Amino acid sequence: MREHILALPEQLRTGVSLGASARVAKPFRTLISTGMGGSAVAGEMVSMVREGTVVHWDYDLPAGAGAADLVICTSWSGDTEETVSSYRAARKLGAETLVITSGGKLADMARADGSPLIGLPKQNAIPRANVGLMAGALFGALGLESLLPSSLDVAALEPEAKELAAALGSRMPVIYASYPWRKLTGFWKMCYSETAKRQVMVNWFPSGAHNEMVGWEGPYRDQVAFVLLRDPQDAPRYAKNFDALLALLGTKGYTVRTVGLTGNTVMEKVFTDYARALWTGYYAALGLGIDPVATELLDEFKRLKTQ
Repeated sequence: MREHILALPEQLRTGVSLGASARVAKPFRTLISTGMGGSAVAGEMVSMVREGTVVHWDYDLPAGAGAADLVICTSWSGDTEETVSSYRAARKLGAETLVITSGGKLADMARADGSPLIGLPKQNAIPRANVGLMAGALFGALGLESLLPSSLDVAALEPEAKELAAALGSRMPVIYASYPWRKLTGFWKMCYSETAKRQVMVNWFPSGAHNEMVGWEGPYRDQVAFVLLRDPQDAPRYAKNFDALLALLGTKGYTVRTVGLTGNTVMEKVFTDYARALWTGYYAALGLGIDPVATELLDEFKRLKTQ
């Protein structure tokens, strides 16, 4: 998996090139991005820089979707049942569709329907390690590639992430961010849970400053470790929340690590932190003696659903 993490910058360049070949030309009312797991990340990233973007983590389409909308259907495998159902719902409505996939049912249906299709090179079967391809393709298709980082030093993040993984050990990570960066906590949850096979709890300020705070009175000191994602440009009111949490957790003896978001633009910070999450999950898995690629429980769950 290490080589796939290192390939993130090249994935972005390849994805943008593929996306430019299917540039969206027709005007649309709402951009609806559908996908699950790692295949939903590209849409989430777009929603951080483009207003009016709806990210749909469900079957079919959100209420109010109509023929004037553009529905993006992203699935690394092309066989994700929720995303397949979204594509069918969009076609039924008469909405414009764009499929981003490496193959499967979605590719077959898009070709049969004459729907725009961005075919991705299937180098491996790890969606979370191919976000660069999917994000590059989506940003490129929407003409937003200028918002992507022009350079990304993924290798430089490896030592820091390796140290963070060691500090977390076998504890359950609790990830906090400020509200503007809340989607990053979801990326960490996905990358770490699937790679290190450990549950992850996430929240953001100000939500995390209310009911949930009282729960840390419980006997969790040796069971969880906190990771605080802090942007140096966070508004002072968010900084006060982080500082208060640090003081509180210190009195309780919790393990806490602060991760500073780095970069000059939103997407530089997003992709740098995404790579950091991948690295941390990878080294956590190695430290725990776990295969970082295997997803046996998820595979069995999917098998049981088909019975």
